[in-house]
Amino acid sequence: MYYITNHNHQIIAADSSLLGLLHIKTIDELYTKIALGDITFTSPLENKVTITTSQGEESYATQISTLSSILGDMTLVQLEISEEVAVSPEKDFTEDLLIIGSNEINDIPVSNTALEEVIEKNEKIDESLPEEDLLSLKEEITTPEADTVTHDDLSILDDEPISFNDTVTETEEEISLLDDTPMDLQETETSREDHEEILPKETESNDELFDLILPNAPEETIDEISLQETDEQKADLQEENHTPILINIEHISKEIGISTEDYNNFLNEYIDTAITLEKDLKSDQDEKRSHAITTLSHLASVLHLPMITEIITQIKNQSVENQNSSVSTLYNTLSRLTTQKADMREEVSVPLAEADIEVKPSGTEGFGTINLDDVKPVHFDFQLEEAANDLSLPVELIEEFVHDFIEQGHAETKKMLAAYEKGDLDTIQKIGHLLKGASSNLRINPLSDTLYKIQFCEDSSQLETLIKDYWAHFLSFETQINLISK
Repeated sequence: MYYITNHNHQIIAADSSLLGLLHIKTIDELYTKIALGDITFTSPLENKVTITTSQGEESYATQISTLSSILGDMTLVQLEISEEVAVSPEKDFTEDLLIIGSNEINDIPVSNTALEEVIEKNEKIDESLPEEDLLSLKEEITTPEADTVTHDDLSILDDEPISFNDTVTETEEEISLLDDTPMDLQETETSREDHEEILPKETESNDELFDLILPNAPEETIDEISLQETDEQKADLQEENHTPILINIEHISKEIGISTEDYNNFLNEYIDTAITLEKDLKSDQDEKRSHAITTLSHLASVLHLPMITEIITQIKNQSVENQNSSVSTLYNTLSRLTTQKADMREEVSVPLAEADIEVKPSGTEGFGTINLDDVKPVHFDFQLEEAANDLSLPVELIEEFVHDFIEQGHAETKKMLAAYEKGDLDTIQKIGHLLKGASSNLRINPLSDTLYKIQFCEDSSQLETLIKDYWAHFLSFETQINLISK
């Protein structure tokens, strides 16, 4: 078994054996449980890892290898399974479970209570049967007729997980029966099986015996219980998906070579970009969909967001018809991304916003209407290369952010004009703050200065002049970028 971690020591890949050992079906489920603290991987020693779950903890010896990839350095951690847990492919696992009197029973991890019950039942059979029938029964039990392990064979092993090799398999139906069958039903089935084994079995097939042991009525009941529990688990998972994902902004910013404030603003820009590309991501047109996937994947890689990169890769490998779940997961994950500084800013800003709402008189009239059609551009110089060098980022990435900012500017300006007509000074100031932060991060300083004035303007009579001044600089900036792109 093995798993792979990135430079932040986050698990980004795991083989099916490890997922099976943890009773997990997908890497997404493993990532969620690790984020919630339901499963932890710790390394108390250099060549040892301890996996802790709700059922307990297990320690494994490890072999660690360093991998190089386009996403940075990764670590391959291979877990060495002890011979006591692993099942040998040459041994008949069914025989080991049924022949209770053999010495090999000591090699099987079985709880004391379950072992005593099986031994007691085995002794009752030995005492009640003649010697000839007993020999015939043991021959039938020890004859290997199938390679698969049924749920009856595994019923005594519920206390501890077992790793199976490729030759020992279980179907999903058998796993459902194993997990959901109550103890009293298992005891009834075992007792019934004891009575059935007394009868001659030369003419009975495996299917007929299975029908006798598990009638249709209990099976349907168990399936209903299983489905109900599955729905509850899905509801729990949806609640868990609202848990914030904390980004180590100090560490990542240092690796990229930018300040934590710049990284936080670039992260916000990335989320805005993802929102604007949602329609393209779901589009039936291959060109739009491919452009959206490439853009989001590249920016996620630059911002060191491996969990986002992984989800986008899943979307890329899926068809448009089958990607809805992955797309929902992407935007759910984006909504949960947070940094420590972002949390602090929210805690400070909420009381101020509430105070503004309380002071603001009800029934405030509008400020009027602003017409921006006659505004003429005010030219100022802006160079993509200078901004890229200042931020230590590729020019292509800065250009992508600039185009996103222009789209955002048009949308937010419409909201600003609507707020002006309603007389909503608070909303106008917030929009000014939002656009000022984005333009400042991209080093569009003259435009940022005009928005700074809007953000802190308390005199509504000055707003029209300030908004027109901002729009004049915005038009000039948009024209420059369009010429550069062409």
